Amino acid sequence: MPEKTAVISKTPFRVTFAGGGTDLPEYYRRFGGGACVAGSINKGIYVMVAENFVPSEIRVSYRVTEDARQSIDEIAHSSIREAMRLLQIPSGIQVITATQMPSRGTGIGSSSSCAVGVLNALHSWRGDRVGPRQLAREAVRIEREILHEPGGVQDQYTAAYGGLNLIRVDRDDTVSVQSLQVDHDALETLNQNLMLFFTGVERPSSAIHAQQASAIESHIDEYRAMKDLALQSAAAIEKLDLPEIGRLMEENWELKRRLSDGVTNPTIDAWCAVAKREGAFGGKLLGAGGGGFLFFVVPPERQRDVQHALGSLGLMRKPIRLDIQGSSLVFEE
Repeated sequence: MPEKTAVISKTPFRVTFAGGGTDLPEYYRRFGGGACVAGSINKGIYVMVAENFVPSEIRVSYRVTEDARQSIDEIAHSSIREAMRLLQIPSGIQVITATQMPSRGTGIGSSSSCAVGVLNALHSWRGDRVGPRQLAREAVRIEREILHEPGGVQDQYTAAYGGLNLIRVDRDDTVSVQSLQVDHDALETLNQNLMLFFTGVERPSSAIHAQQASAIESHIDEYRAMKDLALQSAAAIEKLDLPEIGRLMEENWELKRRLSDGVTNPTIDAWCAVAKREGAFGGKLLGAGGGGFLFFVVPPERQRDVQHALGSLGLMRKPIRLDIQGSSLVFEE
């Protein structure tokens, strides 16, 4: 029997400053480990778990509603299905998700945030108290080992832990999460210099991840350079060197766009060039590539120019803030 009648979790999405891609197992297991700098933001996904009116049925709602499912095997949503199976959740339950930003292949780690958020809510429903490392490990197990979805591990750990971190992963899959030394005032200043724009393009990242993973050996220099940029980025953030943070993001982007044909296109390149021309210190496309969100470091006095220029090209600014909160329980009854 469940311990509670209703639970709501909130789990953040993330932005990555540098090193994304070096957390792919195809890289870090063979070439000495990976490193990336990522931060949770104040937008994410809410997951509600509650009793279902019909005890013998399961109801799942996200973009669509799966009603009157008789068993876990009938659930189409893969991460919800496998989280319920992993935690041995019986019928008589409903799982409902709601996101605060476009999240279908937009480069903000939304699928992993969903997995972490569902696990957190289901654990609480059962009466468990679990920490961020367990949530991250279980999400990695579901996405990478059970579902065999291509990708890395930074998303799950950033979603579970929250904060602004240097995430290292060793050859043996050991993950360390090092919180960057940034005080409240410095974090506020950094937030005032960040801009996020939605391109309007949502795309599945799995194909791009798979293509990149299969071609790592031919791009080993790029991956090693991106790992080094992550370490430099961590140092620049702790020093609050805003021009350097932007420059390193741009350098990381220049390396990443070489990894496969689907990472960028002339339109994305033009958007980045416009932002730089209008005063951005630097920036990058988030995630595997092909669309989603553009992320820039822009001094406040130039943000109006950048927003006007990109807005005239059809891009929408989404105000965000880096946030220290990882996956949390916001309601329990």
